[in-house]
Amino acid sequence: MRGKKVKKFITVKYQIESDKIERPFTIGMVSDLHNVVFGEKNRNLLKKIREIKPDLLVIPGDLVLGKPDASLKKPEDFLREAVKIAPVFYAPGNHEQRMKLYPKVYGTEYLGYEKRVQRMGVKILENRTETVQIKGQPVAVSGLEIPYEYYLKREKKLEKKDLVKLVGKPDKDCFQILLAHTPKYARTYLEWGGDLIFSGHYHGGMARLPILGGVISPDWKLFPRYCRGEFSQNGGSLIVGAGLGEHTIPVRFLNPRELVVVRCMPKDSQEKGTVK
Repeated sequence: MRGKKVKKFITVKYQIESDKIERPFTIGMVSDLHNVVFGEKNRNLLKKIREIKPDLLVIPGDLVLGKPDASLKKPEDFLREAVKIAPVFYAPGNHEQRMKLYPKVYGTEYLGYEKRVQRMGVKILENRTETVQIKGQPVAVSGLEIPYEYYLKREKKLEKKDLVKLVGKPDKDCFQILLAHTPKYARTYLEWGGDLIFSGHYHGGMARLPILGGVISPDWKLFPRYCRGEFSQNGGSLIVGAGLGEHTIPVRFLNPRELVVVRCMPKDSQEKGTVK
């Protein structure tokens, strides 16, 4: 009997520069895993993360699968190994939020999961900021948790003043990272003024077409602009990952699952090209 087919993913690499960076460092991003595993206990994904040697691992939400009776063991097992590789910063996605908001639907296990992974050393950022030292330089990491209604109402707007009220102003004295699950408010994130923003949620548009890009977002918007890739404005960069998993509609067409790697360099650095 043949074994169960192991899911595959690709590694997508970016490079950004900033005059706030003195020494190069590497960030790995895992988004929208949704309880998917790559090999037993995610050994294939963890192996690749070890290979890229990240100085920081960020998770902009939806590591879990927000469905009644869905297990939290898989994301917990992943985090237990991930914190051995690099500091882990984790902002909630809509799946984490709804499990926490509606225990009558999803049970109360999520609260226990959150406490256990924090005891492991995972930094959960719910509208707060922590500063981490990377190679002797401070890096501020903020995690955004928008009110859940922003996922439900298609035309709901998030303005800069709303973002500041939720997560505060960006740190101008050091390199500032923002973890913001949905790229729906990409323009607001870039206007906010951070140096590097990480998002997911759109799963790359589910299917991708040549020239047109991603086809549809989770809120049924056709051809959403900010569904995968790098977007820059006023010296800041937004990286949107296509995610590593899927859930209700498990469709991907010309849209591989991806682990994202960002090489962060001093301005005008001699190190060019993709990460090796």
